[in-house]
Amino acid sequence: MTDPVAIESARRSFLADGAAGRSPAVRPEVLRSWERSKVGEPVFAGHEAAGSAVAEADEVFARFLTLTPDLPCSLALVGEDGVLRVRRDGGGGLAALLDAVGFTPGFRLAEDVVGTTAAALAPHTGGAARVDGPEHLHPDLTWLAEAAAVVGRDDGGPCDAVVVLGHVSDPPGELGLAVARGLAADVGALVRDRRTRLARAVHDGYAAAETTGHAWVLATDGAFLLTSPGVRRLPAADQQALADLALGGAVLCEDGTRHADLPSGRCAQLGVTPVPGGGCVVAGGPVDESRAAVVPEAVRRQGSHVAPTGRRDYAADLRDGEGRAHSEARRRANRELLSPYLRARHEVAAAVGQGRHQLLVGEAGAGKRTLAVEQFRRAHPQGRTRVVDCATIGNGGPDPLAPVAREPGDRPHLLVLSQLNLLGPVAARRLDESLRTLVAMPGPLLVAGCVDSASVDATRPYGLLLRHFHETVRVPALRYRADELGDIALSILHSLSGGRSLRLSLQVVRVLEGYAWPGNLRELTDVLRYVVARKPVGVIQAPDLPASCFTGRAPRMSMLEAAQCDAIIQALYESRGNRYKAAEMLGIARSSLYRKIDAFGISYIG
Repeated sequence: MTDPVAIESARRSFLADGAAGRSPAVRPEVLRSWERSKVGEPVFAGHEAAGSAVAEADEVFARFLTLTPDLPCSLALVGEDGVLRVRRDGGGGLAALLDAVGFTPGFRLAEDVVGTTAAALAPHTGGAARVDGPEHLHPDLTWLAEAAAVVGRDDGGPCDAVVVLGHVSDPPGELGLAVARGLAADVGALVRDRRTRLARAVHDGYAAAETTGHAWVLATDGAFLLTSPGVRRLPAADQQALADLALGGAVLCEDGTRHADLPSGRCAQLGVTPVPGGGCVVAGGPVDESRAAVVPEAVRRQGSHVAPTGRRDYAADLRDGEGRAHSEARRRANRELLSPYLRARHEVAAAVGQGRHQLLVGEAGAGKRTLAVEQFRRAHPQGRTRVVDCATIGNGGPDPLAPVAREPGDRPHLLVLSQLNLLGPVAARRLDESLRTLVAMPGPLLVAGCVDSASVDATRPYGLLLRHFHETVRVPALRYRADELGDIALSILHSLSGGRSLRLSLQVVRVLEGYAWPGNLRELTDVLRYVVARKPVGVIQAPDLPASCFTGRAPRMSMLEAAQCDAIIQALYESRGNRYKAAEMLGIARSSLYRKIDAFGISYIG
């Protein structure tokens, strides 16, 4: 029997002088864990699941505690990185004790942070292990008793562990170990059945949408696409646009009603319903199809300084219910056009879902690489990501893409080529040869190129690589995202504060919205890092910001500039993104239209 007094004495000795002596009560694996543990404090790492069996564990734990609601223990899922992903509490006051020591979802409780844990020992002891109080290094965890079992997986995902937590006065013991093994087996079974359950849910959603009488219904789980007869009768370009919308909904997991303008000229009103697990159902039909392609001459030419204009009846929409619906659809469409980042995010999500290579264009620090990696991880939690900085590619040396070619091809792989605009002629030719060989190899490889400029210049050396990309996505600068700047800042602040209580005052949000942000997201991150270092907790006020935030104010549009911006958006909308036709409709030169598009931050519509 283990002597808790001897273990506690050895632990105190280790905490005092870094050595546990030669106490026979301390097992060798526990002593090695103590020696690796130096920090001794839980660290907030975030809630990104990264492929863990979070949904399955939550379902299994809830079902188990429904059967035994008064069980004096808590159930947890711990990832292979030591981050607590899920926790469900039974009866008693154990939950309050766990909250007090940071044993909550999002905190990293790995062996090198808090010492010996059952989740850390389980993979090395045949898939299950027990740890009772005194063996923990952290003084606040000596009362904790654990029993853990590893979740068996055959899909290459992370080796999560199911942990049964209890108090040393009533430890889980062998019964807790058996419960951990049983729950881990149930979670593993659900993980192995994940694709089947998702396919069944997508089919059920498709069938439910069809029974409601929608003209167009699409459903996808990211691997296959179901379409109704009405969709299959549409032109190929319209089918592709609807498929992109479904794939974007599956990746972004955003529900709601969307107004879509199809390449054929039709307008569609579509409901997007995400399916938990990575699927999506899109259902709807055409809106006012007889009037969608008919635009009055006065409206078509509106905004040009040489355009004929007619008297407008502002009460027409109030008298005509059908016209009011069409007008509301147009307003929704224009709101989407005025949100270029939302459009860019949907385009990237659809490209990732269909495996199309994409070129992301935007100012330095606008978040192009982050956008590509985020959408790829949403679509492929088990996928690998590799970033190649093109600025470091020289004229000689080894092949910069050789490590990518050696990667096994069984899992999706994202290759991000950042700073393509810094390539020299010789380096661009080398990268082109490597990329041509790489994309020809079998395997789920996706390539995303990033160009730090407002537009693509095919005369630059990187123009040689443009043939490898299927589409171009323009990512707007941060100053064109003022409406969501507060949410962006709060998200960055949460990641920097380590779980501490920090909030932005309304005055600070107004200051951030008024700044021009020439450095985009990188500069915003640096500013918030400066604030967090000087104000660890509380409400951030305007005096806490650096002086630079009060100097470069964001330019405000005049009434004339706002009218010009609206006219350009309307012309692009009606010409379906054709800049030649839009310039002709506005009566201005194409070069002037391009300059105004860049100046106003309007996304390329098409």
